[in-house]
Amino acid sequence: MTVTVAPFAVGPLAGSADRTSIRLFGAMPGGALGPGRKAPHGRIRWRAVGETRWHGPRHFRINGNFDSSGVVVLRDLTPGTRYQYQAGYVDDPNTVDTALDWHRATDGHFRTAPASDQAPVSFLFGSCCYRFTGLDHQVEDDRADRVFAVMADQARDRPTDFVLFAGDQVYADATWRVGAASSQQQYFDLYRQSFGQPHIRRLMANHNHHMILDDHEIENNWPARANPDLWTSKYPAAMKAYQIYQASHSPAVPLNAEGSRLDRDPERLWYSYRWGGADFFLMDLRTERALSRWPWQRNIMSREQEEAVVAWLNDGPDRIKCLVSSVPLLPEQRWPFRGEDSWEGFRAQRQRLIDAMRASRARRLLVLSGDVHASLYARLDGAGKPPIHAWICSGLFWPTALMAFRWYRPMIRDDHRLAGLWKPSLGRVSVPGEVYSRDAFSRVTLDGEGARLELFDREGAPVPAASREIRWDG
Repeated sequence: MTVTVAPFAVGPLAGSADRTSIRLFGAMPGGALGPGRKAPHGRIRWRAVGETRWHGPRHFRINGNFDSSGVVVLRDLTPGTRYQYQAGYVDDPNTVDTALDWHRATDGHFRTAPASDQAPVSFLFGSCCYRFTGLDHQVEDDRADRVFAVMADQARDRPTDFVLFAGDQVYADATWRVGAASSQQQYFDLYRQSFGQPHIRRLMANHNHHMILDDHEIENNWPARANPDLWTSKYPAAMKAYQIYQASHSPAVPLNAEGSRLDRDPERLWYSYRWGGADFFLMDLRTERALSRWPWQRNIMSREQEEAVVAWLNDGPDRIKCLVSSVPLLPEQRWPFRGEDSWEGFRAQRQRLIDAMRASRARRLLVLSGDVHASLYARLDGAGKPPIHAWICSGLFWPTALMAFRWYRPMIRDDHRLAGLWKPSLGRVSVPGEVYSRDAFSRVTLDGEGARLELFDREGAPVPAASREIRWDG
């Protein structure tokens, strides 16, 4: 008797890959497994595109402690290869793998990193996908999901190595404090609804993904209004949900010694990876903040993370370096819009970071950011110093009803001196192109000569006035 492999309720989600391995995430229906129950319900088989013989099937564990989800690690893959896979779950974990019917399982694709350290890189980039959630904690409509259909079509039609999201993949506080998620189940439901919509499912199933969090995965401007109750109730609930749905399929979660499965909870959420000719570092700028009334004591990240960023900058400074910051490093905003939530509220650490960028001799440096519901290119120039390029792309969706909260061009400082805490100037910031304040996503293409930063509206039409081509030597 054959047993049908059922589609996951959330996923499959193709996560982080290197040259010979990848992580894939999937979740059964909510409550399928109670706390403490763990069993190999997951099933997957895979093959290189063009091959006829499947590898596997492979079973993997689904864990009731993690909202009935699991991550499988596929190993011994071929570098620079696009793979096809089918994945899902079975009700009886003891099902014989030779008796499986795959017609209902989800078809997907992923790509392994290229063998060459000089290969160009092209990926989709964006942040901030607002979904209106009512007082019943239900996502009210599908408007936010439509941009992912356009992204999925472009990723299918143009060579795409992966998709990179820089924060606010979910909004736990879509209606501000009224109806905001607070319990563990509410955070789980938020992710299940947000990542369970059809177009984002198609994108996540067919292209590798990297993600890092910002404030709305917890609450707006976290931890500015945190108190002991929120630290011990809301925060653990938000972080467990984030760990399950965003961090588990990334290098932030350690693998066992053999590299065959997840080993333990992450000790930190920031991580780095390499793809072709570029190195990436995704900073966690939310969970390690130290707030103080004294400017020199304020830190947006821990000293451990800061030291890791500096070490990463100095490891092969001739390579392309992409530093992912969920909040903008630059430009600053004008008074009275300036705040303490972004890098401008942490001037001492920003000064140390920029000094470290310049001391590293990195000449191909790009900072990728989100958060501000506008898209733009900016650069920091200093006398005799190579420029630091910044590309901001936000938001993927932001409803027209909240238009007043967009980051318009008059709100930012252009052609301004960037001040450190104890240095009068770190250089001059300029914003030479358009500031685009509507829904958008971008494509970033990197090679040894420069970068092409292409912006697209939610219908997929190019926005050339806000796009930019840069050369590392210019």
